[in-house]
Amino acid sequence: MEFFSSFIKLGRVDLFKRALEIFLSISPLFLVTFRSWSNALLIIGALASFIFLVYEKNKLKIHEVEKYHQKLLVIFIFLAPVLGVLVSSLLRGSNVWKNYDSPSRFFIAIAIFIFSIREKINIAKYLQYFSPLSLIITFLQQKFIAQPNLWGPDRMATYFADPLVFGYTSLTLGLLSLTSINLLGKDSTKLVIIKLFGTGIGVYLSLGSGSRTGWLAVPLVIAIVTYKRKLLSGKALHFLVVGLIGVLAFGAYTLSNTVQQRVLMGVSEVVNYSWQGMAPETSVGFRITFLRIASDMFAANPWAGIGDNGYDLKSLPSRVYTYASPESIRLAFNAGFHNELVSNAIRFGIGGLLSSAMLLLGPMFIFVKQSSSANAINRSNALLGLVLTTCFFVSSFSTEVFDLKYMASFYALIVAMLCASAITKPLKENP
Repeated sequence: MEFFSSFIKLGRVDLFKRALEIFLSISPLFLVTFRSWSNALLIIGALASFIFLVYEKNKLKIHEVEKYHQKLLVIFIFLAPVLGVLVSSLLRGSNVWKNYDSPSRFFIAIAIFIFSIREKINIAKYLQYFSPLSLIITFLQQKFIAQPNLWGPDRMATYFADPLVFGYTSLTLGLLSLTSINLLGKDSTKLVIIKLFGTGIGVYLSLGSGSRTGWLAVPLVIAIVTYKRKLLSGKALHFLVVGLIGVLAFGAYTLSNTVQQRVLMGVSEVVNYSWQGMAPETSVGFRITFLRIASDMFAANPWAGIGDNGYDLKSLPSRVYTYASPESIRLAFNAGFHNELVSNAIRFGIGGLLSSAMLLLGPMFIFVKQSSSANAINRSNALLGLVLTTCFFVSSFSTEVFDLKYMASFYALIVAMLCASAITKPLKENP
């Protein structure tokens, strides 16, 4: 590949910088196949980035670089999770270090963000290869390496990634593969085939997981990409987007038994959910009940939350027992509330709610703004970032996307680099 051939022209320090750039960019490769993959990349990458920044501390003055306020916003967004836990801990008078475990991933990613600014990294040129390659690796693992089937033989997952995580990450990487086609210039026929193959595998793996998490992102991403890349204009654009979304939805519904069964079951469970007396114990019914429990718990402790040291039945308001069955309470306490914003609001109060919202919506705001940049490389990275954050935002409504440390590490690392690549003017316009 072209970016590897330039290595021979680099000095020793520049060679290590380029190696670190690639090292950070391979984060999608084994995301759901090796348990500690993203954690290791983040920690090693942040440490190496910090060393380089200290080594060349006189070469970067962040207040002198372009888009200074956007860069400060990213840094504040990545500080927010730690600050949210800290404020909650002070209000409750209880400070437990393990509560900082996942939030600290975003804090240490700040070094990667500043390094990426300093080196004017263009992560899109790597993601276009590593996104489909990651899905191919995951597919091969599913086909040729026996999995423990911890969630049943009919649901694809790995020995550590549950069907929800497996499903939405596969879909996200598939949509990134699709979006990257001809994004940085005219792709070769072979590369287009690889990207389309990756997209197909992503959809296949997501359906195989049996999870609905993230599916709503598909029409949103198609609409965003069609609009931002100006594939059509005027009324033709609107008709195509609406028509394509309709065809995809109808096709998925009629051709896939999994989709058909899930949609019918979901609609039936919503319609038949009882708001009087004890709530029904169904897949969708549990999630509605979880939200009701969460609402009552948050109302009882809105500022400080109840902490993240294991839910205690004593923290439940008495009215919860009038509609929530023992099983729904057990699932809510043991498996979580299946919603990122809700879970963090209960644990850490308003600070937790705001920090989760900032992590999901803050980068999205930057990507929307930069997707109209005059610079083609900034626009390309912003579009990939917009696709990624849209998928995570949609998925966050049916699962906790940052609870698992390896997912927090992946999001922190990849968003830090995408933000830097979308904000900072590259060394040259052409990728």
